[in-house]
Amino acid sequence: MGNNAKKEFLNNIIIQMSDCVDRDILQILEQSITAELVKVNMDSIPTLPALIDDTDDKNQDIIKLYIYKKRIKDSTKKAYLFTVKSLLTLIHKPLTKMDEADISYYLHWYEKRPGVQASTYNNARRNLSAFFTWMRKEKMISDNPVDAIEPKRVVQKPIDYFSGQEIIRLREACKNRKERALLEVLRSTGARAGELVHITTDQIDWETGDALILGEKNDKYRTIYLDEDARYYLYEYIKNRGFDSPYLFPRSQSPHSVMTINGIYGVFHGIGKRAKMEVRVYPHKMRKTLGMSLKNKGVDLGIIQEIMGHSNPAVTAQYYAQSTPATLRYVRERLA
Repeated sequence: MGNNAKKEFLNNIIIQMSDCVDRDILQILEQSITAELVKVNMDSIPTLPALIDDTDDKNQDIIKLYIYKKRIKDSTKKAYLFTVKSLLTLIHKPLTKMDEADISYYLHWYEKRPGVQASTYNNARRNLSAFFTWMRKEKMISDNPVDAIEPKRVVQKPIDYFSGQEIIRLREACKNRKERALLEVLRSTGARAGELVHITTDQIDWETGDALILGEKNDKYRTIYLDEDARYYLYEYIKNRGFDSPYLFPRSQSPHSVMTINGIYGVFHGIGKRAKMEVRVYPHKMRKTLGMSLKNKGVDLGIIQEIMGHSNPAVTAQYYAQSTPATLRYVRERLA
């Protein structure tokens, strides 16, 4: 009882102060109050006064606390909260009172929306599960209401990657140094768009082509490699872009800050349109192309895992254990 009362008391203060002070000061305040609460016997207080009784405001308080306390990437946090807020627009109920039936009803409604596939459904389910797991760890609820709901079975499609001829067409469709450099760097490194935008010029070893970067998915460092073509076109772009910026691919407009992921997607969309490609053209497809190229050259899956920066070898095996039709055809012809 005492520890739960202290936690509730501390959380209520954090919620109320979150709109008044910045995060650094809020952390100092939390540490100070936590230290003082060690000296207090909260069992002597039978109940803590409820700050707000309204359902919407209580839910907003939980969301504010989540934003402050949860230490994950902002993009991931934003995705989780988008799904939670979508849930609340359909089911007007305190988050602390949500049960399995509520979650099941929401996911059934979500599944019926246009364009929602099994993988999209599973993403929404995962987002909710992660949020309610946090609530359970914070002792706001005793059980995660998403646990009993099974994810949908997803049929694994063949991996989507560019052929050698398609890469040539994309190269020919580049209209300036920036586009060619961007294409070559992604082709050579297999970096994710979210990783690439934060890479700075001082991270590049121009002699070897190595660059130590922080992975977007797992917060682990890994070394990516720029081959000679990638280094050449990147150097030509940086040398001739006409402004200073620490980033490899900054925004063109002053103050030349970090380029957005959508900006990179926009560049690739333009290249694909000019190349009149019949297949989808997007930055992440370059990453898949590198993985399949390594696979087709007989590189060990463990090495592919390191190069791609996968935390789990099962992820690497899921995508790159399969052989291409061309590889299977070659084996059949050789054995015929």
